[in-house]
Amino acid sequence: MRHTYGPSLSPIGDEIAFIVRGDEGFPYAVQAPLLPHGVGAERPVRIPVEGPVTRLMHSPDGRWLALEVAPLGTERSEIWLVTTDPSDSGATLVRSPGDARVSLVEWDGQHLAVAAFGADGVTEGRLVNPFTGEYRVLDRRADGMLVDAENGYSLMRVGPRGNRELLLNHPDGSWHPLLPPDPGSTVDEGIILPFTRGQEHPTLLVAGDWGANRRRLLHIVVREGTPEWSVFMASAGCDVEHAVVSRDGSTAAVTWSADGVSTLEIVVLGTDLHPASRQEVKLPGMVTSGLSITDDGSLLAVTAEGPNLPPCVDIISTRTGEIDSLDNVPDTHHEIELASRREQDQPHPARRTRDDTPDLLRYTARDGRELTGWLYRGLDPQGQRVRGRKQPVLLLFHGGPEGQSRPDHHDVISEVIGAGVSVFTPNIRGSAGYGRDFVHADDRYGRFAGITDVADTVAFLVGAEVADPERIVISGRSYGGFLTLMGLTQFPELFAGGICACGMSDLHTFYRDTEPWIASAAYPKYGYPIQDGELLSEFSPLSHADAVRAPVLFIHGRNDTNVPPSEMFQMRQRLAERGMYTDLLYFEDEGHEFVKRQNRALIGHRMVEFLGQCGLL
Repeated sequence: MRHTYGPSLSPIGDEIAFIVRGDEGFPYAVQAPLLPHGVGAERPVRIPVEGPVTRLMHSPDGRWLALEVAPLGTERSEIWLVTTDPSDSGATLVRSPGDARVSLVEWDGQHLAVAAFGADGVTEGRLVNPFTGEYRVLDRRADGMLVDAENGYSLMRVGPRGNRELLLNHPDGSWHPLLPPDPGSTVDEGIILPFTRGQEHPTLLVAGDWGANRRRLLHIVVREGTPEWSVFMASAGCDVEHAVVSRDGSTAAVTWSADGVSTLEIVVLGTDLHPASRQEVKLPGMVTSGLSITDDGSLLAVTAEGPNLPPCVDIISTRTGEIDSLDNVPDTHHEIELASRREQDQPHPARRTRDDTPDLLRYTARDGRELTGWLYRGLDPQGQRVRGRKQPVLLLFHGGPEGQSRPDHHDVISEVIGAGVSVFTPNIRGSAGYGRDFVHADDRYGRFAGITDVADTVAFLVGAEVADPERIVISGRSYGGFLTLMGLTQFPELFAGGICACGMSDLHTFYRDTEPWIASAAYPKYGYPIQDGELLSEFSPLSHADAVRAPVLFIHGRNDTNVPPSEMFQMRQRLAERGMYTDLLYFEDEGHEFVKRQNRALIGHRMVEFLGQCGLL
């Protein structure tokens, strides 16, 4: 079964491109025509670089595809341009000498809007002629990111994580913030709507938690340089995730998240570009991402996934509500018949897998703050969920720290669940999806409380008789890997083992060795390297390595430039000096994200082996 995700519809809806994660190799791009009866023959898009495709986008005339690629899985992405003509195998690199990273943003006519990061961490928003390589700099600043470009205007996101705003750049080179200052808010996504005939002032939709605790959509009209805003869509208990608007201004699609579960809405827009009607679309799976819409708003492509549903692209008729799925067929299949169904129908049988549906649990930290997590019950030999008795439990912390544990497709832990080990994926303070106050609750000195949330999570699971207190292993990737090491050092008596995937072990060396734009963005979350030096040392697992009592499995990718492998090696060496047992799964062909299917399967297998060594099986 393959995974399909990250779709891009051609402007007129005669073609679709998407990303495929197959059984072997890095995720790659596929292009296929949309036919009345389904999808025609697929064309794998070939580019002369080894690495996963992370994003793709059609040009406004449908003749070109821009692909963002992460060479060998590093953070140093680059952009390749290919034609949609199946007979043309050429590919053009879009970057300039000296660029450390180039990210795909949007097409603005026949020019490509990109964000180019220098080795010093300064970002340039550029409008590039992809055929000549010539470009115009739209904006240049540290902690910046180009968000959108349209008709001579551009949006630049500025500020570090947890305190971001959008600046609007005008064709004459002037700029101004879109919204008044609101310290601690994050406004990080925006769309400059296409100009209609006779229109003089730009109109925008922006997403963020400015002026509110939850992410919402704001409608902004800029008149004579003065932004006038109103609420486009908002909900007291949900966060807006993403939005797209058709170029003719007739239709929008918006995804919402409540406790990590997605809701998709199709919105018909009135003449004032405000919602005239809204309709929820029921999709298989619990998580939706990757929105793409045609120019006339008639077709929408999304990615749907869930615990029992591998990621798969769905194509929705916004007029009829009909949903067609690009089924997860074997890689050798080149003609796909779309499985049409209505909203009330069940998912296509080919997309069903074992029942790993989790339960959402709510519990309270020692200071009264509510926390949540998803519990995946271990399965017995007959494949049934085990209930009513204490079980071995794997705690799995997400990255970020402002990531979120969601009921998406957890292929890596599927083998763990099948081995009879329950998995609990917590959302402790600092996680996204529960309001800006919750996200900021672990900033700097607040991280002490975030770390004690780890112990409070264990106490809850044991008190609820979900977990056997003698058989609990802590794990996580990236920031979750950092939490794993902190849990092992701060609460060594609680854990029978730890699985640390690409986690930081010393925040000082992490700042020194990571990419400069990553370090700069992280300062407000963890602390600043000079004035918060003692705080960073206190939060560094390496400073407390002598407290570790349990065995540790380290997992890392050689090409990780986000959390360099040196973070893992120095912690492992310190533990080895004390005679502690450690094991290492080291991938020569992966970066910060583990994207190859065969490697992810190996991770699941090795995790089960390690859990057996820790006495959980």
